[in-house]
Amino acid sequence: MTDVFPLALLFCFLLWFVNKNFKSQFLTNLRASPQTFHKKSTSRLGGLAIYFPLLITGYLIDSAGNYEFLRLALICSLPVFIVGLMDDLNIDMKPVYRLLLLLPSPILFFFLLDIRIDSVGIILFDDLLKIEIIGLLFLSFSLVGIINAFNIIDGFNGLLLTYCLSILLTLILAYESNSGIDWLTFMVALFLATFAVFLFNFPFGKLFLGDAGAYLLGALIPIALIEYTFDNGYSPWFVLAMLIYPVTEVLASVIRKVFFRKMSALQPDGLHFHMLVYKKITKRVGFRRIRLRHFIVTFFIFALNFPFLYAANLFKSNSILLILLCLWYVLIYTMIYFMMLPKYAFKKK
Repeated sequence: MTDVFPLALLFCFLLWFVNKNFKSQFLTNLRASPQTFHKKSTSRLGGLAIYFPLLITGYLIDSAGNYEFLRLALICSLPVFIVGLMDDLNIDMKPVYRLLLLLPSPILFFFLLDIRIDSVGIILFDDLLKIEIIGLLFLSFSLVGIINAFNIIDGFNGLLLTYCLSILLTLILAYESNSGIDWLTFMVALFLATFAVFLFNFPFGKLFLGDAGAYLLGALIPIALIEYTFDNGYSPWFVLAMLIYPVTEVLASVIRKVFFRKMSALQPDGLHFHMLVYKKITKRVGFRRIRLRHFIVTFFIFALNFPFLYAANLFKSNSILLILLCLWYVLIYTMIYFMMLPKYAFKKK
């Protein structure tokens, strides 16, 4: 399984080299967007350095036959990966079409990998989830939402990657045999490929994860969490507790845009949590180097999130404590968010 790491590093180097020496309209990454903070073109094709090393490892290097879960997961996530890659290559697409094109992946996960959300800890709703079509719709809604949430928090060098690596590492260290060796090799391979991109991304920003990478991780990590949780009989709230940061971010974004700013929930507005932290650092501290600002933002949000990830793993069978943990996170997030919020934030767009 360690073969994936040098492969991913090679892909990262090639992507960095091509961006540095060959310019084209598809590879140049300088966009006029409230979410853009970098000044020089940087390849946003980091998702290729995760997907293809995993693909090569799963199909060509697997001699022990332990990559069945990985192979099926990569097939299921291909629609998600392609949709993200189109945006990375500057192929314009309306947000609503992008959301619709993400739907095949949850359907494939449901039928090919048998990924099911069997329970949410609410008796009446759990009975409804036993009906196949409702279970499929709920998985599709949840997975498309979390995929977009992962993309939202991919704003600064290392931000999404540190969050993903933290989740993957805690799951690997807490591995229990009920999940199967396929699941473990999948998680280790995904961790190593993600870590390779992290080395090029943080703190110097030589390679960006891109939408393809964010979407891919936003699909693979949640389905691994679901598989791990229900195979081992943990509380379904464990999944939410591990994903509470992106879930809170996307809910806050929808509420802010739709109910206060009277704009589309799919339209960017530059008021996400990490952006406000960045602007506050720039205004109050005034570090000149953008990379240093990115480092501080990433470290601050990592320091905020990691204790909750650690606590979630401690109480993964206790629904009451996990619910309280989620509520506590939302409270802290909301308090910090409103402390940083500018006066114009809730004005109509």
